[in-house]
Amino acid sequence: MKQFSLALMAIFTLLSFTACDDDSDDGSMTDPTFGSIEIEFDNVIGSNDDQRGFGLSEVGSTDYSYSNGMEQNFNVTLLRYFVSNVRLEGEDGLVYEDETLVDAVNSKGYYLIDEADGSSQTVTLENVPTGEYDRIVFTLGVDSSGVLEGAAGGVLDPATNHMFWNWNAGYVALKFEGQSDVSVGGAFGETVDQDTPNGIVYHLGGWKEVDGAPAFTNNVREISLDFDSHAHVAAEEVPRVHLEFDVESIFKGPGGDIDFTGNNNVHRPVDGSNAIDNVVAAFRFDHIHE
Repeated sequence: MKQFSLALMAIFTLLSFTACDDDSDDGSMTDPTFGSIEIEFDNVIGSNDDQRGFGLSEVGSTDYSYSNGMEQNFNVTLLRYFVSNVRLEGEDGLVYEDETLVDAVNSKGYYLIDEADGSSQTVTLENVPTGEYDRIVFTLGVDSSGVLEGAAGGVLDPATNHMFWNWNAGYVALKFEGQSDVSVGGAFGETVDQDTPNGIVYHLGGWKEVDGAPAFTNNVREISLDFDSHAHVAAEEVPRVHLEFDVESIFKGPGGDIDFTGNNNVHRPVDGSNAIDNVVAAFRFDHIHE
């Protein structure tokens, strides 16, 4: 009997040491097959070889630090956009898809990047299978899965995000507001009103086509960016992928140059501003911190 008890004690001790090996420093259990990754969305001005500092201006400022493709000057008083359906791709078919859920209380997998809120510009993805990833794919805007559920909470709550038109038009994918010295004014939004001199407002989005209704356009876009090196995800390693959004490119690019003297007040899910294709092209990969 004594030998049997000693044997049980030895087994118990072995199991205890094994369990401790899997504990993290804070005492919680860790799974070595999963890790985390951070995705930083950095709003910038200019191309990689001609990049300048970017920041929001006070409403009414006559300091126009930036210019569009027509060399028309402007500043920015608000910049905010939705990112969703994030997917990471790697070698040998390695894929991670960020889960999206919507209900009346909360939402998951939808991210509102706001220049006025630095904390919003870093998206942390958890429970990512360990491995090496070399591409990120994400959606600009909120597609049907985020609209058809009806009333939504969390970051999709219209009462708090101020990024919603109505159930037909859906969510605004990107809000840009500012001023330009060539604008005739009359634009209105959150930071600019019709009495603001030289206002420019571009609220772009839309999630569906409606037959016979040209005012409804599906402007949801999928964006894919390749990394120039691998993002190595491991249990004890959290890589940080740095993406950039070139604000000047909203107004010049594959969609053409945007003229601030004309169509300077866009509030519908239409592509009349030609800006949505420019917005897609404004995203680029910059580097990875391991």
